[in-house]
Amino acid sequence: MKVVLVDNLVMPEEGAVSLLDVHPHLGLLALAAAAEADGHRVEIYDPKREIRQGRLAYDESLYERAAARILQASPDAVGFTTLGCSLLFVVNVAGVLRRGNRDLPILLGGPHATMLHRELLARFPQFDVVVRYEADETFASVLKNLERRLFDLIPGVSWRRSSRHDGLGFTEGKPKVENLDRLPLYSYDHYPVEDLGLSLLRIEAGRGCPFACTFCSTAGFFQRSFRLKTAERLVRELDALHGRYGYTEFKLDHDMFTVNRSKVAEFCEAVRGRGYRWRVSARVDCVDRELLRLMADAGCAGLYFGIETGSERMQRISQKRLELGMVEPMLEAAREFGMETTASFITGYPEETEADRDETLDMMGRATRPGRLTQLHLLMPEPGTPLFAQRSGELRYDGYRGRFNANIFGEGDERLIAEHAELFSTYYYYPGEVAREEQIFVVETVDVLRRAGPVALRYTLRAYGGRLSRLAREIRQFGRTRGWAGQPEASLVAAYFEEKFGRTHHITALFRYALAGEETADVTGEETGAFDRRKVYRVGADVHIFQELRDCALILNRIRETGEGDGLIDDGEFGEPGVFLTRTGGGGALCARLDAGTEAIVGLFAEPRSCEEVMTMIEEAAGVAPEAGFFEELVNAGILAEAERVAAR
Repeated sequence: MKVVLVDNLVMPEEGAVSLLDVHPHLGLLALAAAAEADGHRVEIYDPKREIRQGRLAYDESLYERAAARILQASPDAVGFTTLGCSLLFVVNVAGVLRRGNRDLPILLGGPHATMLHRELLARFPQFDVVVRYEADETFASVLKNLERRLFDLIPGVSWRRSSRHDGLGFTEGKPKVENLDRLPLYSYDHYPVEDLGLSLLRIEAGRGCPFACTFCSTAGFFQRSFRLKTAERLVRELDALHGRYGYTEFKLDHDMFTVNRSKVAEFCEAVRGRGYRWRVSARVDCVDRELLRLMADAGCAGLYFGIETGSERMQRISQKRLELGMVEPMLEAAREFGMETTASFITGYPEETEADRDETLDMMGRATRPGRLTQLHLLMPEPGTPLFAQRSGELRYDGYRGRFNANIFGEGDERLIAEHAELFSTYYYYPGEVAREEQIFVVETVDVLRRAGPVALRYTLRAYGGRLSRLAREIRQFGRTRGWAGQPEASLVAAYFEEKFGRTHHITALFRYALAGEETADVTGEETGAFDRRKVYRVGADVHIFQELRDCALILNRIRETGEGDGLIDDGEFGEPGVFLTRTGGGGALCARLDAGTEAIVGLFAEPRSCEEVMTMIEEAAGVAPEAGFFEELVNAGILAEAERVAAR
């Protein structure tokens, strides 16, 4: 049997399709291994990769085109994995497949389908089978019995009976792989790994979480069963991937890698000295300085910590139950040992007050520093969580898509979301103590501020007593005075700093410089070919020329020199404002002062022109022109990019 497994379509946090996550999907690799061991042929289709590479338009044609691409593989069955963020894509593409081939079996798996299997089968006739929970050991049996739909002896299966029977069938059971070491090694060749441009490879380190956070579905899907592969197995996988693809950087996927201290120590002992760098997720109360030192010595380069809230009250209500006094010391210890960290926070809990949210923002502000990424997310209602079980009847919809949800294309998508709230719950929200528009504004404001980088943001907070909540509140008040409706944008934040500090102040300069890149956030940085003065060039899409800017590189270096000072540096230390050319996209960061002549020359390339043509223009106007080497430098620096001249009509 030929089986096509379809990857999720989840948007990146940054929103740009050029940043879509194209790492191999470990769950699909597991299913592919199980099916192939039983003699089936498997192809994995990743729509994210096709969108990112420009082969699949991310517009209203998406569903039809993706379905056509899947059918090109001539599958005998198609399997979708489901997350709430990707369900619109799954439902629509499966619908197109069903209209094109009434007999093609379409299967579902993954967390969202597991929690909502009855509803999905009852409401969407395009789906035939849901394989629930961990399907590694049941998937081959499902495929073997797919034609006759004889699933009664297979645990954890829901299905639509054949046309000769009415209704749906369900078997009991929650399949779970107890010994992960028994699973086969996954074949990453289902993805074009060499062509993906990845900085690291992910491997599955284990499954399950023993904690009971009210907002998270991980514990429910994995039945609160914490499992970790043995050190021997993990190192064998790392060695195999290194030997096959040459990678030495890895992400060990497991929500709670450090729960079992002795197993972590065993892994560190086994992997030390092999030249690998690896990253994991952890809780701050499941590490200490000694363990962090051990991990760093064994090659650990990064840690992801889900802090979730800086409020003691919300820690109790959400049942995260972190001791918040441990957060900053553990983040600092990781930094001391040379490990990068991510500190992730959530706002928008229904019980959260403004005071709770401010505590989260202020902790996030204190955590901001070089080598440490901070994130602030809006809570999304997830089926299979205790919070959803309690409050699913309260869901409300306001059209805000959020960070990770797939785009909404047309009235059909809007209708699906409106008619099936519990299925598309990630597009909804829980009403709470804080107005929804305030929650959205704060999250989007913080996202804009983070784009200035940790050095600039941490320094700027000196002017606000170190409190990110105070800065966010002032921007909100500024927006109100300007009649700003909806989400904040970079232009609003830049205007706020200009009014607060003045147009030429060094803090204003830092944010003008950093936020100029928002409109070109999706620039891919494609290479320009060899310089030729007869080629047509234009100013790069990620290049900006600013009047009355200061030297931002000088400002940032001076801030780093001051360390953890309290006040702002005297504005006079940064020289006079001038004309600066900046580049913030794929060509790399640049902030260079321009003299009047260079400014004029670069300005001529606002319209596509050849360097030869510009040289002639300058020579006719001034009697002398720069040598070709001058233009070649502009091209090599990424300031000029190749362009096609548009013929005048």
